[in-house]
Amino acid sequence: MLNQPYLTFLVLTQTLSYTKTAQQLFVTQPAVSQQIQHLEKELGLKLVEYHRPHLTITSAGYQLADFLQKTSVQAKQLLQQLQTPKKAKKITFSATLSLSEFLVPEMIKKMSLNSEFVNINCLVGNTQQSLTAIRKGRSQFALIEGNFDKNKFDYQVIRSEPFSAVVSKYHPLARRKNLTWEELLHVPLIVRESGSGSREILTSLAYAENISLHDFDQLITVSEPVLIRQLLLQNVGVSFLYHSLITTQLNNGELVELNLTNAQTTHDLYLVYPKGSYFKKSYERWLY
Repeated sequence: MLNQPYLTFLVLTQTLSYTKTAQQLFVTQPAVSQQIQHLEKELGLKLVEYHRPHLTITSAGYQLADFLQKTSVQAKQLLQQLQTPKKAKKITFSATLSLSEFLVPEMIKKMSLNSEFVNINCLVGNTQQSLTAIRKGRSQFALIEGNFDKNKFDYQVIRSEPFSAVVSKYHPLARRKNLTWEELLHVPLIVRESGSGSREILTSLAYAENISLHDFDQLITVSEPVLIRQLLLQNVGVSFLYHSLITTQLNNGELVELNLTNAQTTHDLYLVYPKGSYFKKSYERWLY
């Protein structure tokens, strides 16, 4: 567990305020300043730059805070496990909205068959929210499909998933054998919100063709994959989705995959967890 100076510093990196840190820890502001100064002297590192009224954390400070956060979370998790070895455990993981539809049910089924867990919690959001949950210790691991900094997290590839442009079978483009990105610009584009993995992947595909999402005549932003699927079935426009989200609709012909130039791709789906986690093997067992 963290001793007081380290705990104080960790809170300070989150509040960026001596006053707010003091209030949160129920101590005086001078006490916070003193603890930080003593910590810097002990470590021989400059952790904080303070030029009234602005406080910034140095690069070394952020690296230390990241380590402290991960260490604190794992220490609490291990301590709970050691203190209650015979008691049924709790597991909390995060997942993106897209993966919550086809990967999460499989994983929760595996967990529910494991008698060691009495509480199974799944937090659903976009890629950035899922990664933040890991960093903040609210989630033990996450299932994501978006891009992330592989230097800051450990991960395992679950599988590769086809990702492509689709429209309703009634859309005029559904009958086209070949299609360019320029022709697609005049069709309403249905996309996920900023921060979602699906939007990042689509943005990268378009960028490779020198196209921005804002080049489309109409951009419809929707945070729920289920609603995007319904809009496609209502022939509202075009969207880019993982095939597992629309397997039934593709198989029965309700939705049609477009043969769009340089748009057919597969993307890896990941199980992500804290860098160097003590619980790595425990997380990775859910892949098998």
